[in-house]
Amino acid sequence: MDTAKKFLFVNSSDFILIRLIAFAGQAITIGFSQYFFDFLPQVAWLSWGVALLLLLSVGLAYYLLNKGDKILTEKQIFLFLCFDILQISILISFNGGYTNPFIFIILAPIAIAASYLTLERIIVILSLALVCFALIFNFFIDLPEMVRPNISIQYSLGIMISLFISSIFLVFYLYYFSLNYKSTQKAYELASKQLQDEKELLKVGGLAAAAVHELGTPLNTINLIIGDFDQDQQLQKKYGNDIDTLKVELDRCKAILKELSTNPESKEISNEISNMSLDAYVQSLSEQFRSNYRAIDIDYRSDNNSKNINIQITPELNIAMNNIIKNAISFAEKEILIISESEGSQYTIKIRDDGPGFDKKFIANFGKPFYSSRPEKGVNMGLGLFITKQMIENLNGEILVQNNNGAEVTLLWQI
Repeated sequence: MDTAKKFLFVNSSDFILIRLIAFAGQAITIGFSQYFFDFLPQVAWLSWGVALLLLLSVGLAYYLLNKGDKILTEKQIFLFLCFDILQISILISFNGGYTNPFIFIILAPIAIAASYLTLERIIVILSLALVCFALIFNFFIDLPEMVRPNISIQYSLGIMISLFISSIFLVFYLYYFSLNYKSTQKAYELASKQLQDEKELLKVGGLAAAAVHELGTPLNTINLIIGDFDQDQQLQKKYGNDIDTLKVELDRCKAILKELSTNPESKEISNEISNMSLDAYVQSLSEQFRSNYRAIDIDYRSDNNSKNINIQITPELNIAMNNIIKNAISFAEKEILIISESEGSQYTIKIRDDGPGFDKKFIANFGKPFYSSRPEKGVNMGLGLFITKQMIENLNGEILVQNNNGAEVTLLWQI
């Protein structure tokens, strides 16, 4: 996990409250021991001083939480836990060391670290705790004689060994448990996202059906009027070019409605699945579109590794690529570049045009329906790239959009 990334395991008020409770517990224990047992005054004052360090850490935590956006970074959590281990260890060493019945409270910050921190920081916390255990075993101030337990060397050694083993087992168990929990949480979030996407697609289907039904009659009426205009010699002479443009756009509208009204299962889309190199696939795409769209320079570029990677060409992949490239053609000024690259354990296909680029609002809302990629070109429901995104994700890929001297769409797969 990136250390700059914000990390919150409890909300800010709970974090402050937990540390205040810990300080109150230490204060009550020290006060009780000082009053009822014959503790040396200097030991009592040392203990109070160490306990007050915990109270100072509460003030620091309060400052950090109110300084930023009410959460702590993982690095800050890590440093607080290191402080807790050192503070508890010093307090225990002033009050009997391994003979103190509260020695096992040192396991608390270890447990928190194992549940929430990265593995590297967990190892640092565990190592610090083990060093502190060894120091407590060798350097400590005895409890007053009236409460000092009569413990043999063998038994005291057993206490320290049990602390070592308990710490290691606790770290292993809680870290493994947290990994399983995070994996389950991630699967749940993915399932929730897929369910939401399916709901959005159902909405899209309903809107498409409604559009076909509602727009059919008006378009037929417009078609009749344009036919009358076309027969009128005076109008034809004066507005001939405009009438021809209207006819072309009307035919386009009809074609779109026909596409929407066609049952997807009945479309003549090949179900054939083939394999070819990544380099050969992007080359075939550029040649296919270059022959159909001669006004735009459509070229491709591949790195050396692309020739050695075989990919599965499915109907869904072809449809997705067609949608992306046609979208790029609609906005390109002069050229489109299709790029294939492979590095490490992933390969990418990029489609880049030299048009105006994506709107910032679209980039921020990419993946949601009804956000048009570049609406300034006209009315656009923003469904094309949304549907394409679903197709690519169904193929275990990822799709990203950005501006790079024009619009750039990146498709990414893990090898």
